[in-house]
Amino acid sequence: MFTISDKINFYKKLFGKINIENDHKNISVKCPFCATHGKKKLSIRIDNDIMHCWVCGYKSRNLIPIIKKFFSNDILDEYCQKFYKKLNYSNDIDVDEIKLNFPKDFRLLTLSNNKYDPDIRNIKNYLINRDLCESDFWYYKFGFSNRNDLYRRVIMPSFNSNGKLNFFVARTIDNNKYPKYLNSSVSKIDIIFNELNINWKEPLTIVEGPFDLVKCNSNATCLLGCQLSEESLLFSEIIKNSTPIILALDVDKQYRQQQIAKKLSTYDINVKMLSLSGFQDVGEMSKKQFINAKNHARQWTSTGMLQYKISNIKSKAII
Repeated sequence: MFTISDKINFYKKLFGKINIENDHKNISVKCPFCATHGKKKLSIRIDNDIMHCWVCGYKSRNLIPIIKKFFSNDILDEYCQKFYKKLNYSNDIDVDEIKLNFPKDFRLLTLSNNKYDPDIRNIKNYLINRDLCESDFWYYKFGFSNRNDLYRRVIMPSFNSNGKLNFFVARTIDNNKYPKYLNSSVSKIDIIFNELNINWKEPLTIVEGPFDLVKCNSNATCLLGCQLSEESLLFSEIIKNSTPIILALDVDKQYRQQQIAKKLSTYDINVKMLSLSGFQDVGEMSKKQFINAKNHARQWTSTGMLQYKISNIKSKAII
């Protein structure tokens, strides 16, 4: 474990002069993003590097985005080796470890031997009708439960890089049942869905939800929504590994997708945009259609974002 002195010296290497707060748990430095003259308003917790600038509002859960943007790869390597994997999050509730468990009667679809149970058969047929097969059942570890709130829902779990359950979603197979999705009650900012199967050195496809994910290639994850916060674990890993990204959000989230692409590009991340070609989301595609769209994904540019904005100006609107 690193010492406070080690950490203070590293902060000084990055920011020059620093202020140590009276509680000796936080430091304040000049924010490199807003660079407010003469003010040290970027507050950083020493034990875990969670930070917040009180001027521009910048937030992050570690130093990786700042180092990646303003410093050399040697500094990034030093940070990752000495501090990143040893950060202390003991004062933040680790919901995944404490509360998240499979339902007690959870069973994998692939290991269910009851061929005559109509509910199990219907769950399998639902997935088959979505262009999935037995190998997909194994890969995504689909399961089911007879618990009241999970009855006639297909359960799709997610595992972190150590193989521990970090999230699961349960999707109803019935059109008249609401809500359509039930999600784990955990902080999504700390979740990388399907992390166990991600290769950070290869292009990573990002979609909105888990049931879009099942149509993608093996190296993919989902946002569990439509935002990619700079505070999120997913964002940090992308920046740390300089992972090329292919964005494939739903049709009604294209402006959000442009914003995400712009944000990633400021950290020199290579971003491509996947065209849905008439589909509303990746989940509507077949796996072959997705592969074809992925192979034709186009490089994102700031010019492309401007063209998107112009093409979506309503009649008589003012730029």
